[in-house]
Amino acid sequence: MVATTARRVSAVPLAPGRVPVLGHAPALLRDPLGFLGSLSRYGGVVQIRLGPRAVLVVTDAALVHTLLVALARDCPRGAVQDTLKNAFGDGLLMSDGSAHRDRRRTVQPVFGPDRMTAYVPLMQRVAEERIGRWQAGQVVDVPKEMNHLALEIVTRALFGARLREDSTIAFHRALPDMVKGQIVQSLYPHPAFARLPLPVNRRFDAAVRVLNRVVDQAVGAAGEAAPADGTLTALLRGAVDPASGRPLTEADVRSEAITMFGAGTETISSTLTWFIQELLDHPEVAARVLDELDEQLEPGAELTPEAIERLGYTRSVAHEVLRLHTPNAFLMRTATKQVELGPYTVPAGTELLYSLTALHRDPALYPDPMRFDPGRQQPGGAPAAGRHAFMAFGAGKHKCIGEAFAWAEMAVAAATILRRWKLTPVPGVRTREVVWTAVQAQGLRVAVTPRRAAARNGLPSQGTLSCPTEATR
Repeated sequence: MVATTARRVSAVPLAPGRVPVLGHAPALLRDPLGFLGSLSRYGGVVQIRLGPRAVLVVTDAALVHTLLVALARDCPRGAVQDTLKNAFGDGLLMSDGSAHRDRRRTVQPVFGPDRMTAYVPLMQRVAEERIGRWQAGQVVDVPKEMNHLALEIVTRALFGARLREDSTIAFHRALPDMVKGQIVQSLYPHPAFARLPLPVNRRFDAAVRVLNRVVDQAVGAAGEAAPADGTLTALLRGAVDPASGRPLTEADVRSEAITMFGAGTETISSTLTWFIQELLDHPEVAARVLDELDEQLEPGAELTPEAIERLGYTRSVAHEVLRLHTPNAFLMRTATKQVELGPYTVPAGTELLYSLTALHRDPALYPDPMRFDPGRQQPGGAPAAGRHAFMAFGAGKHKCIGEAFAWAEMAVAAATILRRWKLTPVPGVRTREVVWTAVQAQGLRVAVTPRRAAARNGLPSQGTLSCPTEATR
């Protein structure tokens, strides 16, 4: 758009509900997804106030794509990621520019197609070991089990290590305080507030120390489940910084490790929990998934990437789960120079915020958006709503490097669990959203019965029982 037709950022509509001094911060903290989802009715770009800070919320799918792709260089990561950068260093998740490009090139081989051939059967072994501990009739805490499963897969597949049980428990206890602190610190009116001895800051700092200790254990452990030269740790320790020509430091290795631990655990475990919840809510979908698993996968056979590719309907279900329950509540960018975003001229220094979760629930893109419908996806997984309507893994140069790993992990976990166990929900208990910077899944409990035992007792082995119909999301 030419400059003569662009409007100044002052013309961006201001969201209603601003309160004195605090602006829209109370609404954002009280109900992040509800508040952000309400803004699209006011325009593709909407202005909010976080205390004294003016922030532009981008609600239009095409403009979000423009922000992440065409404007990626001029609008690097913002306050949400800066909080993690201050805590964990300049890793792939937190870096920008040439530093991000160089580190992405270093890490990319770990996620290459050739590595997936080794990862998939390892994922299957880890999943079988984890669910093999379940007992018939046991009530399983699904979010907890999926968290442990995802963390163990990341640790063994990428680092060739095993964490001690106490370290696993410490990791999961620390993670909520880290993500809570991340959102609160990103909304402070001034960065200096993060250095005050406030309870949320103290809990955040303690969580960072715990997470660093767990990561240090993983990167320091001897390779056990994968060849030493195939692990992320070995790859990073053998790499050099293109700018200096020197090997990466242990701080660099830790930064990348914490990126993989965080991105590869919380988001996957929440998605798997919602996957199970949606199958419980939609027994006809569950039956079709189970039919596909039984038809396409041989009993007792080792899973392969090629076998997973045959699970077209299961992938459509996972795709719809990710649309409806996208793990990232919101992220931010900061314009480092004047840019054009749709009809607006955005000056340097402007903060921009976007929510992929809210975008994927926009009724303009997805009619009746809270309805779970795997049929929304076209063959091959393309969203029927348009090519910018689904960005669960981001877009552009910062698109999730582990996307293929994540899809495989979801398919392997689903196939392993559902072919072995029939899941019956505990009455009155279901998954609920807990929203910080990440959309966490909490609360689901199910009783497990071996599928063969269910069939012997006259119960349908090809399905799951429905949860109560009332929704709490």
